[in-house]
Amino acid sequence: MSGGQQQRVALARALAVKPRVLLLDEPLSALDAKIRVSLRTEIREIEKRLGITTIFVTHDQEEALSMSDRVVVMNGGVAEQVATPFDIYNRPATRFVANFVGALSTLQARVIDAGAGRVALGEVEMTLSGPVPPGPSVTVALRPEAAHLGRGNGRETVLQGVIRDVNFMGSVIRIKADVAGTTLSMDTFNRPDTPPPPIGSQAEISLAARDLIILEP
Repeated sequence: MSGGQQQRVALARALAVKPRVLLLDEPLSALDAKIRVSLRTEIREIEKRLGITTIFVTHDQEEALSMSDRVVVMNGGVAEQVATPFDIYNRPATRFVANFVGALSTLQARVIDAGAGRVALGEVEMTLSGPVPPGPSVTVALRPEAAHLGRGNGRETVLQGVIRDVNFMGSVIRIKADVAGTTLSMDTFNRPDTPPPPIGSQAEISLAARDLIILEP
């Protein structure tokens, strides 16, 4: 039997005894990408249909986010955060969770008014969605999909950068730019009529202050 067939048989054997709780310890780790995605969908459908509480252990973040109702991010045997996949990704509670789950760019911002959330990235001032820790500076983070190459509607902050790397991944293109000495990653959808910018070219990068994640000291 193929690896995918073996895993299906193992799952059927575990379900045959009608368990109240199902423990799956990295069941897809040894499979190739296509079979992994197919089995991931099958397991999720079986869980929903049978209503079995399932604990799914994985190091694959995409698996964790796509298959779970709640995610527990562990660090050194301690649960750093327990939340929905949406909140784990968009509202990380700690610096570890922010850096561990998904890609992230970090920027140092100068604090202007901590209580009001006023900071400056270089010469560009902005108001964050909440107060920031007191001190001369604060670390903020940005997901690649939240940064936009060029000026965009609803993205009131515009930074100047230089394109340093372009990674074509099919439907998505990941672009890295140097912004005031810091590398900022951007994800943009592939468009056949719009080639990616050349390396070394100047670029405007727009973002919304509400998308910046404030990291604790």
